[in-house]
Amino acid sequence: VKMLLDLGANANLGETSDGFTPLHWAALKDSPEIIKLLIDKGANIDCITTYDGRTPLYQAASRKSTNAVKMLLDLGANANLGKTSNGSTPLHWAAEKDSPEIIQLLIDKGANIDCITTDDGRTPLYQAASFKSTNAVKMLLDLG
Repeated sequence: VKMLLDLGANANLGETSDGFTPLHWAALKDSPEIIKLLIDKGANIDCITTYDGRTPLYQAASRKSTNAVKMLLDLGANANLGKTSNGSTPLHWAAEKDSPEIIQLLIDKGANIDCITTDDGRTPLYQAASFKSTNAVKMLLDLG
C-alpha cells in the first residue's frame, strides 16, 4: 500500500458500487498502519458509503476492530458520524458487540451516549441489553 501511495495512487479512489473505499476496508481488517498511511496521503477519514451511510469508524466498530477505532479517533474521525439508514451509530455497534473498550474510546471522543435510531428509537443501552451484552450494559449504565 505504501509503495502504491508513494507512486501517486489516489487514496480516495477504488470505491466499490456500495461506496466502500480502501479506508473502509483497512478499518474492517483492523489495520491501523494502513489507516494512517491512507489518511496521511489524503483519504477522507469520514467518507460515507452510498450503501447506507457507513464511515470507516462505523465499519471498525462493527467488527470490534479496536486498534482501527483508536487510530481513526486519534486521527480525527467524528465519533457521531456513520449513522446508517436506520440511524445506528458506531456506538450502537460497540454496544451490540459487547465491546467496552470501543465504547470508552467513542465516549471519550464525544459520541452521544443517548443517541437513538431513526427507525425504532433504540439507544446504545437498548442495543446492548437486547443482545445480552452484559459488559456493555454495565459500562453504559456507569457512564450515564
